[in-house]
Amino acid sequence: MAAGEDRRVARTRAALIGAFDRLVLAGRPRRIRVADIVETAKVGRSTFYDHYKSADDLHMAALARPFAILADAAAGEGGEDALAGLLAHFWENRQRARESFAGRTGDKTVRLLAAMVEERLGAEPLAIPLRLAARQLAEAALAPLRGWVMAEAPSTPEALAGAICRCGRAMRAELLKR
Repeated sequence: MAAGEDRRVARTRAALIGAFDRLVLAGRPRRIRVADIVETAKVGRSTFYDHYKSADDLHMAALARPFAILADAAAGEGGEDALAGLLAHFWENRQRARESFAGRTGDKTVRLLAAMVEERLGAEPLAIPLRLAARQLAEAALAPLRGWVMAEAPSTPEALAGAICRCGRAMRAELLKR
């Protein structure tokens, strides 16, 4: 729960995110709609819209928690074991991961991850503007992940996690050089 956030608001948001997650993990063959979410969460449609603008908006909120692990790695702060666990989850649910990383949703995913990386970089003096550095690190972490879930090349979650973490550390070190 965020500082100052009402407990009821936090509970409702958690219920909506939980419902979205259950629908994703159920392997539904079609796009998840607001109607599906409110039915699963057992809340009214107006309650949903009090908290989120759309199912895509909720999708990004649901990705934020697991993406914290990926943002840590992209920013050069992540642990390989935690990231390998997340990557294994993405692989087990690769159809949904593909949907999250492609098209308009993929663009939103990049922006979400870049914003999270930007928070982690903080006020460190960088060779390029903070927003560009965060975008560079986010794209560098997502590119191999996208290719992997699209089955462009095989890898173990552990090998991919190691590569993403090492790349994040190396890129951050270079960005800190002025």
